[in-house]
Amino acid sequence: MRADVQWRLRWESELELAEHVELAEFFRKTYGPTGAFNAKPFE
Repeated sequence: MRADVQWRLRWESELELAEHVELAEFFRKTYGPTGAFNAKPFE
């Protein structure tokens, strides 16, 4: 089970690599594959 969501405002450059990975996974699961490598626009 995952912990409750906790919102914090931070610059992207302040994130650790693990946080980038977690965000990328979240957006991939939420929106599916997007970007130039997947030839599917973000909506």
